[in-house]
Amino acid sequence: MADSLDICARELLDVMPLVMQDLRRTMRSQSAPDLRVPELRSLAFLRHNPGSNLTDLAEYIGVSLPSMSKLVDTLTFRGFIERTPDAQDRRRVRLGLTESGLAILAKAREAVKASFVAKLAKLEPQDVERITTGMKLLHSLFALAPDTDVANG
Repeated sequence: MADSLDICARELLDVMPLVMQDLRRTMRSQSAPDLRVPELRSLAFLRHNPGSNLTDLAEYIGVSLPSMSKLVDTLTFRGFIERTPDAQDRRRVRLGLTESGLAILAKAREAVKASFVAKLAKLEPQDVERITTGMKLLHSLFALAPDTDVANG
């Protein structure tokens, strides 16, 4: 069992960069060539976490607060993000997507999905089903809260 876990983990580590590279290429070329991947990732984060603050977003993207502040300024100027004062702490600002932000994100997602569909169409139907089953398992595994103990959960 340990060997199969090791092999599976290695395969996951090997395939993730390839998938992300394809995703980035598609997002740049087809959906929103004028948006960089960190900007699109920021929009996606805010779609799933409306009302987050700058610190939350910077931690997720993995950049410094000054870098994230500049990125948010750009996205706000372009009309993709709106800032709202925090009701409990006036020094803080909550971030959310505008309709334009939601639209550009939906366009990017559709372009990436179409690219994935084109690649998956080259496989046999039973292989697509196997991948789908595996992806659902991975989704349920990685969707667990970060502090959840998988062995005891």
